[in-house]
Amino acid sequence: MAFAKEFNEQLRREISIDVEALLKAVREATQGDVHEHQSNEHAHMVTADGREFITYGALAEAYGLDIRDYTVAEVNR
Repeated sequence: MAFAKEFNEQLRREISIDVEALLKAVREATQGDVHEHQSNEHAHMVTADGREFITYGALAEAYGLDIRDYTVAEVNR
């Protein structure tokens, strides 16, 4: 399971995101190509349907997903 830490402006704190669960949900929503960039320069960059997202929060929001549903605390409930 891959996790990433990201500061969430709405929650005003750092959250741990279950990246695999989020990307799976985006793939289901898009029925298209979702690519996570692996280089250090683009560590949290994801391309989905030809659009680039620099945060997981922005990716979730673009597809109508609540990033809080993909935090480690929620996934383990």
